Amino acid sequence: MMNNLMPTLQSFQLTNGVKIHLSPRPQYHQLVALLTVNYGARDQNTWADEPFGTAHFIEHQLFQQSGYDALDKISGWGDTVNAFTAMTQTSYYTIAPAKDYRSLAELLTFTQQPYFQAISVEREQRIIQQEIKMYEDDAGAQLYQNILGALYPNDAIGIDIGGTTTSIAAITPAVLKRAYKRHYRPDNMELFITGDFDQNQILEVIEQSPLGQRPASQHGPMVEVQQFTAMPLPAISVELEGATLRNKIAVGQRLFEQQVVPWGRLGLKISLAYNLALDLVFSEHSARYLDWYDQGLIDDGFSTELTMERGAAHLLLLGETPEPEILIAEIQMVLQHLQTEFLNLADGLELVKSEQLGRYISRLNSLDEIATRFEGPTFDDAFVWDEIEILNTLTSAEISEIIAKVAVSVPVSVIIHPE
Repeated sequence: MMNNLMPTLQSFQLTNGVKIHLSPRPQYHQLVALLTVNYGARDQNTWADEPFGTAHFIEHQLFQQSGYDALDKISGWGDTVNAFTAMTQTSYYTIAPAKDYRSLAELLTFTQQPYFQAISVEREQRIIQQEIKMYEDDAGAQLYQNILGALYPNDAIGIDIGGTTTSIAAITPAVLKRAYKRHYRPDNMELFITGDFDQNQILEVIEQSPLGQRPASQHGPMVEVQQFTAMPLPAISVELEGATLRNKIAVGQRLFEQQVVPWGRLGLKISLAYNLALDLVFSEHSARYLDWYDQGLIDDGFSTELTMERGAAHLLLLGETPEPEILIAEIQMVLQHLQTEFLNLADGLELVKSEQLGRYISRLNSLDEIATRFEGPTFDDAFVWDEIEILNTLTSAEISEIIAKVAVSVPVSVIIHPE
């Protein structure tokens, strides 16, 4: 009976190249749709005619349609609509009542009909530039951006997703139209739908929409973003002052140094394995963590973060501390001996795994989380149930082997002291 309640995924491709993924959940009372373009902030590395921030700018501008605002229209129906830009993708999603296809139809309309007008673009430039300046005054945002900048010098990963005030000023309607035409192609898009829907009706909505009616691209295959070219990374330590009451620290490390970052299910398995190791070594399951906590070196806000994207991967450790230099030195020492630290704690792996499985299983109750976690080609169209199955099979021996095989950079750090 439990297996009948587990989500399934049916995937296929329209003749114009767009990939469709349907995960019916008839026991729910919502319909969630996520449209993802395989294009994000880091792709500005590849195209010299796209200023930093172009992908994010397009995301904001697409809601502006001829004679109306798509966000206002969908919100006016009582539905939810939002969008986000990441380093390697841009996603738009809607949440509506079960079997209500109006917002889905609008999602597949406004994302396909760019309306880049000079007045609107100029207004958006001012808005985004103000946002960038606001982030410059936020100590947490500056900590995050500076650690990425230290990890990825001369790469868009080290630049705010929104761009810079200078790069935003260079974005024009012509720039946006060129970038949209280049990247917002049906064969560079994926549509994920979950919730309560009639499959025949949903397919009719898709096929009759502007997305479904768009012809296949005539411009040949997409040019993939190149792997991050890892330059030798010195043991950088950046110190700044900011609007914070306590010292903020970040320690970062690149993964797959001089290696190809794996995609597909292998990449997903490595990501899940590394997350288990980090959870075991840098959480209350570790005597070292408890010692740091008892000393007051860390508090409950201490966290780890692993990112694996198309062409690059890294891990970050973030926290506040009265002794930044001591904590950073301790973290760097653990990272340099991560495999040993993990093996010393391997007896606690099943408990950590059970806790993570519990969090993943709880996500099955959230349709919007299932949808927004879907990363399409990055992990070979895996979704939350695939993550659960892989996580459940990982052993300490496999995790140890993965840690041993992944080449890493030297750790780098950033400290933001109170002004």
